[in-house]
Amino acid sequence: MKTSFLLIFVLFLFQNNFAQHKIGLVLSGGGASALAHVGVLKALEEYSIPIDYITGSSAGALVGSLYACGYSPEEIESFILSEDFLIMSKGDLRPENRLLIREPSHNAGTIGFSLAKDSIVRKSIPLNVVTPTLLDFEMLKILGATGASLGNDFDRLFVPFRCVASDVYGKNSVVFSNGNLNEVVRASMTYPLYVNPIKIDGVIYFDGGMYDNFPSDVMCDAFEPDFLIGSNVSTNMELPDERDMFGVLRSMMTTPTSYELPCADGLVIEAITDIGVFEFERAKEAIDAGYQKALESIDSLQTRIIRRVDKVTLDNRRKAFRASLIPLKISSVNAMDRDNKEVVFAKRSLMRKQKTEVLDADVFEKRYFRLNATPSLWYMYPNLTLKEDSSYHIDLKINRSKEFTIDVGGHFSSRPVNTGYIGLGYQNMGKSAYVLHAESYFGKFYGSIKTDFSFDLPTTLPISILGYYTMNRWDFFRSFATFFEDVRPSFLVQFEMYGGLSARLAYKNNSYSEVDYRVFSLEDDYYQIDDFTNLDTADFTRFEGHSFSYKIKQNTLNRRQFASSGSAFDFTTRYVSGYENSFPGSTSLLTDTISKRHNWIAFSTEFQIFPIDKRIFHLGVNGKAVWSTQTLFANYTASLLSSPSFDLIPDSKTFFLPEFRSPQFMGVGLNFIFSISSKFDLRFDSYMYQPILMLSKLENVSYVYAEPIKDAEILSSASFIFHSLVGPIRATLNYFPKQKEPFSFQVSYGYIIFNNRAIR
Repeated sequence: MKTSFLLIFVLFLFQNNFAQHKIGLVLSGGGASALAHVGVLKALEEYSIPIDYITGSSAGALVGSLYACGYSPEEIESFILSEDFLIMSKGDLRPENRLLIREPSHNAGTIGFSLAKDSIVRKSIPLNVVTPTLLDFEMLKILGATGASLGNDFDRLFVPFRCVASDVYGKNSVVFSNGNLNEVVRASMTYPLYVNPIKIDGVIYFDGGMYDNFPSDVMCDAFEPDFLIGSNVSTNMELPDERDMFGVLRSMMTTPTSYELPCADGLVIEAITDIGVFEFERAKEAIDAGYQKALESIDSLQTRIIRRVDKVTLDNRRKAFRASLIPLKISSVNAMDRDNKEVVFAKRSLMRKQKTEVLDADVFEKRYFRLNATPSLWYMYPNLTLKEDSSYHIDLKINRSKEFTIDVGGHFSSRPVNTGYIGLGYQNMGKSAYVLHAESYFGKFYGSIKTDFSFDLPTTLPISILGYYTMNRWDFFRSFATFFEDVRPSFLVQFEMYGGLSARLAYKNNSYSEVDYRVFSLEDDYYQIDDFTNLDTADFTRFEGHSFSYKIKQNTLNRRQFASSGSAFDFTTRYVSGYENSFPGSTSLLTDTISKRHNWIAFSTEFQIFPIDKRIFHLGVNGKAVWSTQTLFANYTASLLSSPSFDLIPDSKTFFLPEFRSPQFMGVGLNFIFSISSKFDLRFDSYMYQPILMLSKLENVSYVYAEPIKDAEILSSASFIFHSLVGPIRATLNYFPKQKEPFSFQVSYGYIIFNNRAIR
């Protein structure tokens, strides 16, 4: 009898200390709220509770895979709370990942869409709100490299791992135990209509939460653990209202999930919050909620789980595991499109054809995002394969952009300067990448037609060749009228035509240098007096010639106009040579036609920086300077019209302001921006303009040196701006001195952006 009791006691100890020795952790999906799993992991490790297996779905698959790759809860939390992760969640890129040379020229388009050549309607409806290029790349570096280094066997990870994704064609959940780790986790996170889907072995996968949002069954089948810990942030949706389209669609696409533990002993930690699926800016709130809920269950877990793992020992094991992984070095590339055709341009943009290269992680990242910026490339997905020489081969799945693009927009104001915009484009990629683009601005104040053809060479150092032709027309009238007031007749009309060829070289991703040659013809019709009638004829000046310029440009501003962060710099030197013919009108002070040749060189620079860039307050410094050897034209007005202008306040481009024109000047100002929210800005801009040379309105028309401070001018602007998804909506009060009405108020929508002038 004593022996029997002793044997039973020994068996009891064995059961508690050895039989229950494998712990499985199941992580549910749930979008941003699923980041609570990070807090659960923190609490479990804090109290030395071991995790031997892990399964996850959707966002739970992301958190679980990071942990399985040997990242501590603290490291995962740091990653989740970083500015980079918030950028990833929005489908944006870091400023340094942009390639300025391949960004389209700024225009007034506010709404754009693409059309596929082979199916105008069916393939032209977008299936995603964001394209997670940055997230895909970071997952390649972290998950892809780890998985490839271990032969893509998920049992060899620091913690054996499984995740699920949904095969919507087969209407079933698929469990992944091997393959490209970054790819299967990305598939599990593909929320329908928000993130674009990807294919794995020819199958399109979506969010794992559609059919199995809490893969406890996967844990039981794959690992047979002795104790289960579940971390759940989701519930099955209630019956939607029949008028709720998205609710009905979601109920059609998903299958109710059981949040029970089907095998072994276990406990479910439920950190249910009101955090929305895409509210990743509330990540800290989610992590804290998970941590607090886990602490509430710690006593129960400590009672039911006898085994412990020391934190120091665990961290040392992590370090050893990650040190054993093979560093990311790329020695070969393959780029294929959906039809399994090699995309030579993509391949040659990453790896030089005539040279054997091994790219480290930094060089690869730089070239990867340079390629990603190609307009004719919509999306690419990368995977890694480990080679025998311990370097990696990268496979790119290329999705070309839809061939045709349409952009519409303009600037619509309570002042009579309304302008519409439409742009049409065709783009393609093969051995090279090219874009053919045509656009038009139309309105009484401004009209323009522009066509250009850009050609990107298949080189690792981005080079673009651009040919273009532009016609611009400005019609100024001497009025600050509102939309409801009569406008005085035109007193100044400028028309210009120019065409040319330029070559751009990117020496950094957000910078490039450009050489440009163009020929031009400029025509100005103007009155030199205020009192003129419809019977009077205007003076007319034509200036024809050619120009050569060199430019250095850098830009990381967060918006094309009304920026609140980033920086920009532009330096241009230009040589101009041309022939002037000026014909006097009926009100001219002169009677003879004047013809003369002009040659000059000009240097101009413009910059904007934000030395203070906080979430609520931004302080910018913005300046422009010009120095030119420009010679005098036939009369005062013709000379004034040929001079460059100080126009850093956007609305100043819609006025003719003689006091802010000079061949030599400098101006600088401050931008005070209060961000009420991510969409609303209260903005105050104030500038001081200091001419160096001033044009004197005398009979002999001459330049004189300006007196510092005394001849300076102050111009200001105050705006309340709503940055909508389809362009800025604003109410603005401008102050331009020396006008009959120096204050002007307007309500407007859209961008005040025009095509570049020929030389002025």
